[in-house]
Amino acid sequence: MEDSPLKGMMDPETIAVFGASDSSTSVGAQVFSNLVTDGFGGTIYPINPKHKKVGGLTCYPSATAVGREIDLAVIATPARTVPGIIRDCGEAGIRNAIVLSAGFGEGGNKGANFEADLKAAAKRAGIRFMGPNCVGLVRPWNKMNATFLRAGTPRGRLALISQSGALCSAISDWAGPHHLGFSALVSLGNSIDIDFGDMLQYLASDHHTDAILLYVEGVRHAPGFISALRYAARLKPVIVLKSGRHSSSSEAAHTHTGALIGSDAVFDAVLERAGAVRAMTFGQLFAAAEILSSSKKATGNKLSIITNGGGAGVLAADRAADLNLVLPELDPKTKASLEKLLPKYWSHANPVDILGDAGAHEYGAAVKAVYDDPNTDGLLIMLTPQAMTDATAAAQAVVDALPKRRKKPVLACWMGEASVGEGRKLLSENGVADFISPERAVEAFSYLAKHHRNRQLALQTLGPLSPSTAPDLEGARLIIANALSEDREMLSDLESKALLKAFRIPINLTVEAETAAEALVAASSVGFPVAMKISSPDITHKSDVGGVRTGIGDAAEVKRVFRDIQERVKRERPNARIRGITVEAMSDIEAPRELVIGVSRDPVFGPTILFGAGGTAVEVMKDSAVALPPLNAVLAERLIARTRISRLLEAYRDKPAADHDAVVFVLRRISMMVSELPEIVELEINPLIAGANGVLAVDARIRVARPPARDGHYDHMAIHPYPRHLITQEHLSDGTPLVIRPIRPEDAESEQAFVKNLSDEARMFRFMGILNELSPEMLVQFTQIDYRREMALVAMAEIDGKEEQCGVARYVINPDGRSAEFAVVVGDQVRHQGIATRLMKGLFNAARDHDLTTIEGTVLKNNAPMLKLMSELGFTTRMDPDDAELVIVERTL
Repeated sequence: MEDSPLKGMMDPETIAVFGASDSSTSVGAQVFSNLVTDGFGGTIYPINPKHKKVGGLTCYPSATAVGREIDLAVIATPARTVPGIIRDCGEAGIRNAIVLSAGFGEGGNKGANFEADLKAAAKRAGIRFMGPNCVGLVRPWNKMNATFLRAGTPRGRLALISQSGALCSAISDWAGPHHLGFSALVSLGNSIDIDFGDMLQYLASDHHTDAILLYVEGVRHAPGFISALRYAARLKPVIVLKSGRHSSSSEAAHTHTGALIGSDAVFDAVLERAGAVRAMTFGQLFAAAEILSSSKKATGNKLSIITNGGGAGVLAADRAADLNLVLPELDPKTKASLEKLLPKYWSHANPVDILGDAGAHEYGAAVKAVYDDPNTDGLLIMLTPQAMTDATAAAQAVVDALPKRRKKPVLACWMGEASVGEGRKLLSENGVADFISPERAVEAFSYLAKHHRNRQLALQTLGPLSPSTAPDLEGARLIIANALSEDREMLSDLESKALLKAFRIPINLTVEAETAAEALVAASSVGFPVAMKISSPDITHKSDVGGVRTGIGDAAEVKRVFRDIQERVKRERPNARIRGITVEAMSDIEAPRELVIGVSRDPVFGPTILFGAGGTAVEVMKDSAVALPPLNAVLAERLIARTRISRLLEAYRDKPAADHDAVVFVLRRISMMVSELPEIVELEINPLIAGANGVLAVDARIRVARPPARDGHYDHMAIHPYPRHLITQEHLSDGTPLVIRPIRPEDAESEQAFVKNLSDEARMFRFMGILNELSPEMLVQFTQIDYRREMALVAMAEIDGKEEQCGVARYVINPDGRSAEFAVVVGDQVRHQGIATRLMKGLFNAARDHDLTTIEGTVLKNNAPMLKLMSELGFTTRMDPDDAELVIVERTL
């Protein structure tokens, strides 16, 4: 696999500092001084045409004048000079830069011009750059401090990526006294080139980094951000603090970085989908840093608490309940052990109150017993200073009682200041995260618990996809094209429902009438009773203007209601265009519940799907949740479960349960609709009536617009949906139907069976080792793929009357973004029928969609059939210089 293009930035051996000087006030001087003082082990080249020497080193007028290979340029010169310096760097062969200078996109029209020049110069030179308007980069393990921060940053295994230089400065200053260490401190600044996605991608695979903190003010490239966040969160804990949660702070954040903010509810949905955990305050981010730098990962959400003060224990228990943490019952053996060791009046429950006169002995005994309790996933030890308390001795007892190699997170809260300082220091020095308040300690544990929960949710596999009727995509596109050709953005009621019907969403029969006589004919055709509604492109909420009547039972009432609705609406909205009245069949849903399903466009993350309580009081109830498409069954279920009305979908009193599967079906079809139809800007089904015998879309409104001409098919989506266009239907030589299509999460069962049924030789050739079956983690990794960064195609054939997986080919895009590493395997029972060739050609087509130029792989040298296939497909071959048993195969696309 190719090295990341950011390796020269993150792990450089040579650095050029533009703007270096011996001045005590300039940014360039401070950066140069930090690199020298912190002991950077590589070579430093000061660049400044005004000086011959800086810090005793030869100073060069330009990068090209150095005449040696340079990995990284750090630029601290006025904004107007930066584009020229970037061009100079390109000529010198430099491929990575950090631009510290301010005065670009955040600096008005003049700055915007500088920014455009900078981007153009970097693109022509082939340079990736961080910034501008940033503090720089620290890699403590490499003794590289390419910032103008005054404080040094201790070495550790925690990474911070921040758009705020001030936050980097604060955490760097705070880290030392709290015994925290960092693998990287990354200040992105305006992030107009390198952004969160690039850095997350790098640090997710960085062996120096165990956990990642993010401070986000705005996101410039949503697809890259989500893709990299999902990838990183699967491998290690990721905690995110986002500013701009309210409109006033959003504007301040936008002004600061020039990046868009988007809805806060949507950002929550992004984090949930990616598996990252959100911190809400600066203090909580610090708490996360402390727990992540000192603790093991949690294996659950059960927290046990030891305290010498009942009130402190209650505060911790309250916060735990707020965060859905569990205070488990103590195991009987633990209770029996504590009975022997503690005073008679200890609490006999969790929190374990060891009473105010507890000394070091009681602390040590309680910690050992409760830590070993099988019901405990994490332990919080609290101390309140009292007359008989020796806080330092108690801290030492805690350290002595804990095992040297801990498998559970342990947190401490020595409350107070003057009398507990030494105890806190002792705990922190020995790897026990210490907090000043019970609430902050509990919040810190919750981050570990949430990360564990996200990991468990990510390991959920879906059952096989049930057969369902394919949508009429062509018909749906024609409906939208007709509206756009008439320069309309709102679809009519009939068009909206026709679009829903094209995606097999149940609708009630609707007929439009321009006159009372037509309305009577429509009502007779539909069948009484009927509902009648105003039809107007200018009226969104019909009931607000008296434009809806239901339960109309006879012909005379139809005529009267037709007249009444028209007159009422004309009074309320005299300027509205009125097409007539729609006559609709009344719902026959049993035990109906009114729901709403909506779609809107977030300015950053694109289409979002809303689900909640519907009807005319939807704005008053405010019971809804938001998710990002595409949705599968599990994601749709989670979206429903986040609302209060989800409980009303269950059976209660004399009402039978609503058809839950039908609601999930509609959510998935809406997800498919917005994925496949980029013209949809807004959609609302309100109400969607759900009951025991199914669902019915009673009212719908859809707004459309032409997507930008430059957009690709799925460019409007933050998360790449299922690439249906890669599905092909063919036949084997014996006439057996064969479908080659992208893999999907619902293929977990067939993927597991396929691998199990491979011969030992086939498994050895594919996995280059002994493997009997896929682990749960591998099964998720292989079936729940990110279509933006990888592709897997499965061959499905009808064998003995049942569709079975008989082959799979996949590739993962390398960090360079231009090449990919592939693998392919075919089932033993269907060999020599050209399946591998068809799978590989399908991969070539998908790779072109990804703009890849090269595809490569490794083959065991004794796998003659595969090497023969590679030769037939135009691959070049060469022996692996690092392993004599492997052959490297490569093909240009």
